[in-house]
Amino acid sequence: MIIPLTVGSKQAIGYLRVSGPGQVGERHSSLDTQQERFLFHCKRQGYRPGRTFCDVMSGRRDDRREYQAMLSYVRANKPDVIVVQWLDRFGRNPREILRRYWELEEAGVTVEATDEDLKEEMLLLVRAGMAGAVSRRISARVRANMAKAVTKGVHVGTDPYGLHQVRSFGTEGGRSVVRRAWEIVPAEAEVIRHIWRMLVQENKGYLAVADALNAMGYRTRRGKIWRAGNVSWVIRSESLNGRMVYGKEGGQELVSLDDFFPEILTDAEWKQLQERLAIRREMPRGKRHVSEYLLSGVLRCGHCGGPMKGKTSSYRLKSGEMRPYRTYVCLRNSVAKAACPVHNYHRVKPLEDVVLSFLSQYSDPKRVQELLAKDAKPDTAGLDAQLAGAEKRLAALDRDFLQNLDLLKRGLLNDTEFDKANQARRQERQTLEARHAELKARIEAAKRRMAQAEAVPGKLASFLEAMRSMDVRQAKAMLQTIVKEVHVYRDGKLEVEFRV
Repeated sequence: MIIPLTVGSKQAIGYLRVSGPGQVGERHSSLDTQQERFLFHCKRQGYRPGRTFCDVMSGRRDDRREYQAMLSYVRANKPDVIVVQWLDRFGRNPREILRRYWELEEAGVTVEATDEDLKEEMLLLVRAGMAGAVSRRISARVRANMAKAVTKGVHVGTDPYGLHQVRSFGTEGGRSVVRRAWEIVPAEAEVIRHIWRMLVQENKGYLAVADALNAMGYRTRRGKIWRAGNVSWVIRSESLNGRMVYGKEGGQELVSLDDFFPEILTDAEWKQLQERLAIRREMPRGKRHVSEYLLSGVLRCGHCGGPMKGKTSSYRLKSGEMRPYRTYVCLRNSVAKAACPVHNYHRVKPLEDVVLSFLSQYSDPKRVQELLAKDAKPDTAGLDAQLAGAEKRLAALDRDFLQNLDLLKRGLLNDTEFDKANQARRQERQTLEARHAELKARIEAAKRRMAQAEAVPGKLASFLEAMRSMDVRQAKAMLQTIVKEVHVYRDGKLEVEFRV
């Protein structure tokens, strides 16, 4: 069929995309094919073909270089039409598709597909959902295949530190098979135990741990000296707790299998390690973790909320002898009075005694129930009912949308009526979703406080008993897993925030 070439007044640009070089198949046309479809569409519609933008990248990513270049070109040159072959060439993220589509329409730019109809907002919404579903189905197939492989003992990459894969050959049913098993490497496991002890019990950082390992004569698997990065890489591997995690992408685990490796760290030890690493991430720099002041790292000024630091000074006796004394002072006030106008300082020993005495009352489960649980109960009153109401209304909006969609298909509702109803529904949904998220967050916060009421007494009782035989650094490490912050005021008033 011959399509006559006409010179139109509308300018069209094309966007072409494949996920990988040479990709073909159902709904996956090559770039050449998409280019031909673009030119054919321009001839058929009477458009003036302009630039084309080509990406060889997954549609799940919104940072595609040519995709972003196309958007910049549109903003600068205001073409009339953007042409794609299929909607999933434009992207696989439904939110991104819809947002861009509406923004472009408001700017007077129309998005058209050569092989499907995108004129109806209803069809766009449905197609966007389908495009996203395709991406999810592909990811699900990949995860299923990877899970099937790793359950058979397949492990890609180098052996995790502390472990070694042993292969043996045999026959099953007349067929040759390779049997794989994992064994703990004793020398490396010994290093891991040292790292765990220094991080969790001695409250040391990665650099201090690396220096200690080097001083003890240990070397890495490659025979080199230990560095902070080596320690971090080794101790963060979930293989230490027997877990196989494979194919992490974008911070999400594609495959995670428990009991895949023999355990080097028990569940309790792994949990303690994660708690310690989480605390260090809150205070990644400074000497608060290793200082000789018990409350450094948790003590904060009640007036400005800034950290309180330990400070050693000295004063001269009448005899001329210099005598040291130690205090906790507000760091912000010591830097600038404008940051905190209150000169909040306390002698170390009296303040630590007061704080420990204050904490001791929470080692009694009944007392904790009275002081903590009572604060959580009012928060949950009626929240569950409000959450259920929001979920019920969201479900009703979905049903209304499907009903209107059916009426539109049957011709009982025109485009204008459908668009008006859908716009109001979309606005209400946005408000409800925000409210739903807020209610869930408040309920979860209340549950965490209830969990505190159950966990705090036992932890505090153990801490108060054990700290008598610990040095300050060890006691500090244990205290930080129980108490998140202690706010102290100039008059000695205390406010404590516990960890769950």
